[in-house]
Amino acid sequence: MAATNAPVPDLRRLSADELAKLGEGSLREHIAAQAVVAHHKHAPLTFAGLDALLSDPECLRYPVRLVFEFGEMAVHQFAQPDLDHRNQEHDGRVLYLRPLLRDHPDLTVLAVAYMIPVINYGEIVADEHCLRYGATLLGMMEQEFYEAICGMADFVGAEPMAAAEPPAQT
Repeated sequence: MAATNAPVPDLRRLSADELAKLGEGSLREHIAAQAVVAHHKHAPLTFAGLDALLSDPECLRYPVRLVFEFGEMAVHQFAQPDLDHRNQEHDGRVLYLRPLLRDHPDLTVLAVAYMIPVINYGEIVADEHCLRYGATLLGMMEQEFYEAICGMADFVGAEPMAAAEPPAQT
């Protein structure tokens, strides 16, 4: 049986930069694959379907509860995950969302789709991971998802952190 992927070189012989690049590529591929799984199980994702997604162990490492409060989020954020002290026995998480999202279910879905990689993997993920995951989960092009996220962030009053660049076309 022939291998379909090129073998990974002896990791001990790679430089720190080569190891980091290999790890980043593996994480990117893993997150994209997880988005495909979530899309197949939960698409089309609506606000009514969020609870099922957020409690699905095939899609999230932890059960997640949504809270429409600021929590500890910074002024540039529209959402912020944290530990759920109500669900410590299952290592639960809470996703704080800007209160304005409560009355906008479609925007809430965008925010949650973007934040899932952060919930699952923490600070190791970058915006590019969140954009690819969210776009894949919702069946959108990355540029379209990026524009929707920017519009949602503007709507809820999240202040710009820095000049962001749109994702490269893939």
